[in-house]
Amino acid sequence: MATKLLKLDPPYQVILAGNTVGLHTATLIKWNDDDITDNESYPIVDEGEETPSGTLCPMDIHDCIVVCPPNHKTNLGWLSKVIEHDFQQLEPAGIDYIMERLFLLGVDIAMPKEKDGSEIWDFDISLDFINPPVSWDKNPYYRVRGGRHEGLYFQSEGTADEVYNDLFQQLSSYYDFFLKKDIYIKVKFHTYDIDYNDPLMVRLNEINLGI
Repeated sequence: MATKLLKLDPPYQVILAGNTVGLHTATLIKWNDDDITDNESYPIVDEGEETPSGTLCPMDIHDCIVVCPPNHKTNLGWLSKVIEHDFQQLEPAGIDYIMERLFLLGVDIAMPKEKDGSEIWDFDISLDFINPPVSWDKNPYYRVRGGRHEGLYFQSEGTADEVYNDLFQQLSSYYDFFLKKDIYIKVKFHTYDIDYNDPLMVRLNEINLGI
């Protein structure tokens, strides 16, 4: 196999390559001289801040996703698609890591239009429960996802405690990112799939992160 390192010129795109988020600074290209269609391309990224640049990601570049263009600006709609894409991977990077890297890389996320001069952005997240448990199930198992259309994507599965802990951590990751940029968010959850008084829904809507 022949190889070539294709160095890119700044400014760089921010990409999600497998479970790594960083500036796409170069691409390692490998090909077979006897069969030009037999080729592979792997991104080299700079994760920012304390992480050394030049990380080679073992993920074909065609399976990567652009987080934001070189101007380091994106919007909530695209961010939610990136997070959803991450959840579909065999080894997800995780919302906490993604949001931390975006902050360290100086990425700005455009917010929806502010309403009535309020300093707080309210999000009403619609949760979809896949094959929701029946009310008489003593040990219900939940599969839930939602928020893509609202701009903050959530996903989890497990017992009520496990789903609550996952969504609490995911919400905390969003909250911490925006708080460091002096943006205040408040999130409520609703669903049409299970009773609104289901203990899990009650607990989720009691989450208070200081707003």
